[in-house]
Amino acid sequence: MKIFITILAILNTYTAFGQKYVDFPSFEKFYSTFGELLKYPDGLETKQPSTVTLMKINFAANGEVQSISFSDSAFPKFVDLIQKMENKFDFKSIYEDIKIKHNSAAQVIIPIQIDYEQIGEWQSKISSDNIKKLYFFDGKPISGEYFFYPNIYYKYVVGPVNR
Repeated sequence: MKIFITILAILNTYTAFGQKYVDFPSFEKFYSTFGELLKYPDGLETKQPSTVTLMKINFAANGEVQSISFSDSAFPKFVDLIQKMENKFDFKSIYEDIKIKHNSAAQVIIPIQIDYEQIGEWQSKISSDNIKKLYFFDGKPISGEYFFYPNIYYKYVVGPVNR
């Protein structure tokens, strides 16, 4: 069992810090800040649903965030939580990363997936309905020109390790 826990800890460390993108120097900071700030609100911690969504960020020409929206697959409480923390993220550096790479960064898409598991009890799943809604915003398919930024993925594992 101790070997299992050690392997799990190593894999979790890899998941949390293993996403490095040379082409996007600000990604690692954004990724770690996202993980530090993400705490589900009361009422969701007992269900701990998986989340799969696209975060769409619209930038003005000067790099200021005009709007942030989420695909229809996102849980409303998840959206509320992220919007409350919006000013804690460094979106300007994401804009600079993409501007260097793409010359224009008016609309940026960041895929987000968060999974939960309680050891020996249950594992959250993404439903087919969530997948169907992934590329829809306010009931309409995503359209226009946009840039895909690297994805954010976290898996939270909770529960007793020794029984």
